[in-house]
Amino acid sequence: MNDFDEQLRKLIHMERHNFAGSSSRAIVELVNLIFDFAIKIRASDVHLEPYENALRVRYRVDGQLQELHQSLPLNLADALTARIKILARMDTTAAFLPLDGAIRFGNVEMRVASMPSFGAESVTIRLLDSTLALQNLGNLGFTSANEKIFRRMIDTSAGMIILTGPMNSGKSTTLYATLRELNQPTRSIMTLEDPIEQHVEGISQVQVNEKTGLTFAAGLRAMLRMDCNVLMVGEARDAETAKIAVRAALTGHLIFTTLHANDSCSAVFRMLEMGVEPYLLAATLNGVVAQRLVRRLCPRCKKLCAADDLERQLTGATQLYKAVGCSECRGTGYSGRLALHEILRVDKNLRQLIRTSRDLDEIRTSALESGLKVLADDALEKIRAGLTTLAEVRRVADIK
Repeated sequence: MNDFDEQLRKLIHMERHNFAGSSSRAIVELVNLIFDFAIKIRASDVHLEPYENALRVRYRVDGQLQELHQSLPLNLADALTARIKILARMDTTAAFLPLDGAIRFGNVEMRVASMPSFGAESVTIRLLDSTLALQNLGNLGFTSANEKIFRRMIDTSAGMIILTGPMNSGKSTTLYATLRELNQPTRSIMTLEDPIEQHVEGISQVQVNEKTGLTFAAGLRAMLRMDCNVLMVGEARDAETAKIAVRAALTGHLIFTTLHANDSCSAVFRMLEMGVEPYLLAATLNGVVAQRLVRRLCPRCKKLCAADDLERQLTGATQLYKAVGCSECRGTGYSGRLALHEILRVDKNLRQLIRTSRDLDEIRTSALESGLKVLADDALEKIRAGLTTLAEVRRVADIK
């Protein structure tokens, strides 16, 4: 039995008859226990899921959902949910509506979402990564070549840089590290975010609030009147926002934004599909960074083993490090995560293609001819370096 289970057992035994309300000592301590445990194991999310006979609690660690302790009695579900909703300033009487709120627990910001479920409410808690404040461009996992390309890309006074990837692919981490790099007394930097994930000293950060009309598009328009040098728009969610961002880049601002696309070239094509004029995109786009997150091999227990046939074929290596598992990594063989990058720097040839071509394959071919290293190339380099494994990479990237 681990420490959490032991504390949980004692807590339930001690306060078994006091679970009637969310303010009871047991419920307060139990919620705190779950939060403390999530922070300790560096979970990004906590899931409270009611089932027919129990309340299951799962934690997302290094991108993987894990059930790390015993389920809770189902009769605690309502009181636990009520306590969390009180902390998050949510309506505790609206059990049949999806709601969201926020909690500050110690130094950790949390975002809470509830959803009506079978017999109770499902609750998901997102822990905003406080280690973002410690990240800089040198420790984001860029290869030396990619870091040089990216630094050249941002060393300019105007233009647009797009980060692309699925949810939870590390885009926010890269954006914050970049803004800290650019945060100088001679620059005015503003961000438009939903939500603000990390407060950065010296940067004006604005929270989107669609209920009051402060959308990405409306906020961006207002920021263009604020005499700022650098703008970060959390997401180009719609055609209007994308078009305003491009216009802003054209008028002397350095713009950072994110977009959902499969790879760097697809992000270019996506902007065109959203109705951005080809000549404007060609004139303003500095580059695109596509990224994915993979689990990093545990440095304590990873083991050098003979590569199998597929590994030899793809990496050219006869020996590679494999995941083993130890107490440090809770038996998974992995500890922490690592970013894979694909950096597209827009050159003269690519600008001409963006102006004239609507063919994604043609754009991709031109980028490859100009030396684009795709995600698979970066992944294979990091596999050979013993940082991750082929099995882990194939979970998030296409390697053939």
